[in-house]
Amino acid sequence: MNGTVIFGVIALFFILSGLMNFINGLHDEVDTRSNYPTNKESISEDYYAINVVGEKILILSDLSESKKINVWNTSALKVEMMDFFPDFSAMSELVEGRVVDDGNFKKRLLKKIETTEEKYIGGAVSGQSAKATLSSF
Repeated sequence: MNGTVIFGVIALFFILSGLMNFINGLHDEVDTRSNYPTNKESISEDYYAINVVGEKILILSDLSESKKINVWNTSALKVEMMDFFPDFSAMSELVEGRVVDDGNFKKRLLKKIETTEEKYIGGAVSGQSAKATLSSF
């Protein structure tokens, strides 16, 4: 009888360990802050405005395309957008509502979000790969 109980406890331990490893693997797949840089302190506050509800808006109008990319990659809004992953509609809404751009940068970013969503939902890319694609824009 004692041998059966000990065997049962050991078997339960291995089953629970495997289940925890599986759950941790899923968590790592959708971890929001794993592979993209967060260099908030290097962006100037000159590129921000505050909207009527008190949210920061990133103003990219009248900047060159390379400067827009640099400002975006070092902005707090990019980090906030990546926090929404894998909610692609929330990511698009954030960019649509809180990035002001007079050129093609915003359109290209929204298109990148859309194509990444299609690939992610279709299973062509993993969560980590999708996040890397979006953060490298």
